[in-house]
Amino acid sequence: MNPLTSDELRALMDCKSGSCVSIFLPTHAKGGDTQQDPIRLKNLLKGAEEKLVQKGMRSASAKALLRPAQDLVSDTRFWSHQSDGLAIFVSPERFILHGAPFDFDELVVVSDRFHTKPLLPLLSGDGLFYVLALSQNQVRLLQGT
Repeated sequence: MNPLTSDELRALMDCKSGSCVSIFLPTHAKGGDTQQDPIRLKNLLKGAEEKLVQKGMRSASAKALLRPAQDLVSDTRFWSHQSDGLAIFVSPERFILHGAPFDFDELVVVSDRFHTKPLLPLLSGDGLFYVLALSQNQVRLLQGT
């Protein structure tokens, strides 16, 4: 997954539909916790389906809308290449995935537009970072992008 750009965020914010589903969850790049990530998504999708039905959508239509995200639950290759957080956006017109270098709290929002607030920290930085390298003989400050 590529990093989120400001244009992509703007497109998400401009999307209006009666059924915009936004799902945020923490994920794990390695270790035993990676096996919990698909289960966590499955439970969040169940919550999204319930919210869609509460808004008046038929259960079969809600399942069809969420099918692309549901397919990820059993995709072992997908889960083996994760960062710290995952954002999923589903509407009748779109299915968008974005990884994040930080954890998200588990969240499902069903609305007439996508919930993008948890993504804002991705755009707040200028892309620079610093590393302080210390050794017995030397101190260096490195700048990276």
